[in-house]
Parts: sequence; C-alpha cells; structure tokens
Amino acid sequence: MKKYQLIPMISVISTFTIIIFICFTAFKWADFKNIYNVKKINIQGANFFDRSIIEEKNEAIISSNILRSDLRSFKNKILELDHIVDCKVSREFPSTINIIIYEREPIALINSDELIILDAEGVCLPVEYCDLSLPILTNFKTNPELYPKGFKTASNNVMTSVQLMKYTKDNFSNIYDEISEFVFNEDSEYEVILKNGKTRIMLGINNLSTKMKYLNSFEMAFNGEKELTDYNYIDLRFDNQVIVKES
Repeated sequence: MKKYQLIPMISVISTFTIIIFICFTAFKWADFKNIYNVKKINIQGANFFDRSIIEEKNEAIISSNILRSDLRSFKNKILELDHIVDCKVSREFPSTINIIIYEREPIALINSDELIILDAEGVCLPVEYCDLSLPILTNFKTNPELYPKGFKTASNNVMTSVQLMKYTKDNFSNIYDEISEFVFNEDSEYEVILKNGKTRIMLGINNLSTKMKYLNSFEMAFNGEKELTDYNYIDLRFDNQVIVKES
C-alpha cells in the first residue's frame, strides 16, 4: 500500500524538479543573451520641462537586468527634481522601462537673485529645462528668502498673482496668452501689460477674478472687430464701468 503511495509522490517531485531546472536554464540563457537587459526607456508626461533632465537619470538603469533593476531607487531619483510632483515606473518585458511623470504647471516668472518659475501652487522652481513664454511678475519684493526652491513663495502678493494667473489661464486662455507682465504698482494695485508693450489694464486690488471675467466679456462684445491690443489703456477699477483709451 505504502509502495503505491510513494510512486505518485516521486513523480510529482521529479516533474517539479524538471520544471525548476528548465526555468533556471531559461533564465541563464536569457542572461547570456542579454534578453532582459534594459534597452529602452519611455518617458510620458513631459509637457512643460525638457525631458533631458529625466533622461540624465537613465544611466543608473539602462543596460541593467530588468528583473533586478531597482525601480524604487530610480523613481526616488526622479522625485528629487523640484518640478516633478509624482511619477510611475513600470517594467514592460522583455527590455523596456516605462516612466509616467506628473509635472508642476509653470504659471509665471519672477526675478529675485535669479529668474524663478512659479507653478500653479506658488512653488518656486528653477528655470533650467523650461523655455516656455510666461508672464513676468514685476515690482514685487525680490528678497531671496521669499522664494525658497522647491517650496511655496512666502509672499502673499505673489501668491495672489499666481492664483489669478492660474484662474485666467484655465478660464480665459486667450487673455493669459497675451500677458507680458503682471505688475504690483506704486499704489499697491495690480495691473497687466500685454505683449504688444503698450496696452495697460488696471485691475485695482479687489475682486480680481471678477475683473478678468469683465475683461473677457468686454473683448467678446466686439465679436472680433476689436482686440484688447487696440487700446492703450483699459481701467476696470470702478464698479460697472470700463474706461478705455484707444490707440
């Protein structure tokens, strides 16, 4: 009875041993042929910043075995970059690594000790690897301690400006795209200078997002017959009034 029970058990063990041997041999052959060496790294999500700063990190993983690659460490190196919010790194067999990055959204520039990008949350970023044309915040305090790299600006006035720029970009991209400078003037009021270099738009200090709505409605009212750039001066500081001076 026991003899008959041992035969199936020996058969199972033998089969299992053969399978392990075949797998081991297959992996060894793959190693010998470098089948699982990383040959390609795909990067998705680089919408605002030059992807070369990510590609510089690839040297740590390219040509390594995809099964033994330390993807967690690779991901952490990417997350060290100030302009990256998050990223996902995954394997695609036999030899590809896929990276999806989530960047901070550049909204404006300000000149402190050096030129600094401000993202949609007011986080201060280096200008390297970003060549977008962005509005410049002018006449704000430029103390370096107000703009710590990788952290939110400590300036309330700059944060107000960034929030308005983000609101304008999301809702009235036609206006945002024409903004050259966003100025905090000598009267502690906000104003906009368009890219034509001559059109000045006075916003005042209160209800800034509402003023942008009015500005958009004012432009739309002309059905394309006139543009904001046809004016030297647009004053939105007074309730229910738009005061203009034509070029």
